[in-house]
Amino acid sequence: MTTKTLVNWLSDPEYNVRRSYRDLIHTAYENVAVVPADPIPDHVKDGQFEISGTVRTGDDERERGTRRAAPLRIDGSRGYWDAIEELWAAGELTDDAFEDHFADDVIVADIGEGTDGWDFPGSSYAVELR
Repeated sequence: MTTKTLVNWLSDPEYNVRRSYRDLIHTAYENVAVVPADPIPDHVKDGQFEISGTVRTGDDERERGTRRAAPLRIDGSRGYWDAIEELWAAGELTDDAFEDHFADDVIVADIGEGTDGWDFPGSSYAVELR
């Protein structure tokens, strides 16, 4: 396939790609679909996480990782990673699903449920793996 054909195909939904190229593209997509994701490394699952940003549990909402409040520290080795790993391996792990499972299965396993669960209502976060 030429660069021109690829650019036209990607930029114009009405572009007519030759049959031989369609077969090539189809084969490439099939090959990508059957390659399983690498497992989540143990050093991530066993890691120590520090989360900076707005964290809320119940009525307690504060900016963590500042001079006034330490980052939220989580011991990943105490968490249950099965649901995250299953979604990851299936190629279905979205940001929202990760956040939900990380809060429910990793944070809660380490430090408990909190007053009313854990919520991250801010617009940006820093997560460091130590």
